[in-house]
Amino acid sequence: MIHLPLEINKALVDMKISTFTPVQEKAIPVILEGKNLIALSETGSGKTLAFILPLLGRLIGVPKRPTKILIITPTKELSEQILVVAKKCARHTNIISTSLYGGKSFSEQERELKKGIHLIVACPGRLKDHIDKATIDLSGIETVVLDEADQLMDMGFLPHIRTALEATKNRKQTLLFSATMSDEVKILTEEFLTDAILVEFEANKAKAIVTEAFCPITEELRYPFIRFLLKHYKIKACIIFTRTKEEARSLNVLFKEDNYKSAVLEGDMTTHQRKKALGGLKEKTISIMVATDIAARGLDIPHVTHIINLNPPLNAESYIHRLGRTARHDKGGMAITIFMPDEKAHLEKILEDQGKIFKLTKFKEFNYQLRIEKRNLRMIKYKSPGSDQDEYENDFKNDFKDDF
Repeated sequence: MIHLPLEINKALVDMKISTFTPVQEKAIPVILEGKNLIALSETGSGKTLAFILPLLGRLIGVPKRPTKILIITPTKELSEQILVVAKKCARHTNIISTSLYGGKSFSEQERELKKGIHLIVACPGRLKDHIDKATIDLSGIETVVLDEADQLMDMGFLPHIRTALEATKNRKQTLLFSATMSDEVKILTEEFLTDAILVEFEANKAKAIVTEAFCPITEELRYPFIRFLLKHYKIKACIIFTRTKEEARSLNVLFKEDNYKSAVLEGDMTTHQRKKALGGLKEKTISIMVATDIAARGLDIPHVTHIINLNPPLNAESYIHRLGRTARHDKGGMAITIFMPDEKAHLEKILEDQGKIFKLTKFKEFNYQLRIEKRNLRMIKYKSPGSDQDEYENDFKNDFKDDF
């Protein structure tokens, strides 16, 4: 039985949350006991509430100085989403929380920190800036949360994490949440969480309630085929993933020209532009968000029914996280991966890594023999996964550069 303060329970009632997910049921009691924790669970399993609920309960009636809770997360989108959850859960309390990431005014963050904050959600780069400039006091931190630890490691943040953990050496508790236990995450756990309790729930597998389809197509038919899918499934809310910013922008231009309600989300956008794009999908003023892998983790938009991969992602882990953007909160969802002939072997390897059998999906309603006159041909700018793989990987990493 999980016992939370009345103020937190009232917020759960407001949010119409009456049951806990398996990871929440296992993790919350461990956190309430003050123990270190490593929680491995699939994307969309409710990891954010698993640490937010018990930690907020600990802050009720506590002075806002010094800061007690530090949550470190890889991207500004995730930090903002965690902050929104924290504020919703703390609505019946006086708990003050904030987020720190690049793209926001450093001086404004400094002034906010001086006023006193109970809980901070931070991206590693901006957190290190504040530590280096002594504009943040972490001496009173009692609990540090490393959220999406596999992505933190993938993005090369281990030195930043070490700096943050050194600055919070008075902490009593360290919590690590991740979808996978990669070799890099193992390094982190062996260094800082040797005495942690491990909670694991089918990590590194796509959710069973996501229906998957794999559709071969030629390059010139990619855009007509996507339009067919939108109509065929009567899609009202979807995320279309691309490998690169160039592809995302190109596809979004085509949607705009055809009067679709769409927006793009990629790494070169400002914080305001990203919030506007995400807000449009959340508030249902747009139905299509074209995004790079910057949107593949952490985004929780329950009414997204479909994920469309314009092409196979970099690896199995990216594929799993993309799929996690649908079928949220135990609702069903569908993921459709489009691929061209030279991408087949790459896609087969992704599925093989998950123990899945590759099975083609074709639609009798779609005219695969469609001939488009050259003057009317509308193409999505495309980069193959072969010779320019290094450029693709660099694009993937560059999508996050504004978060550092």
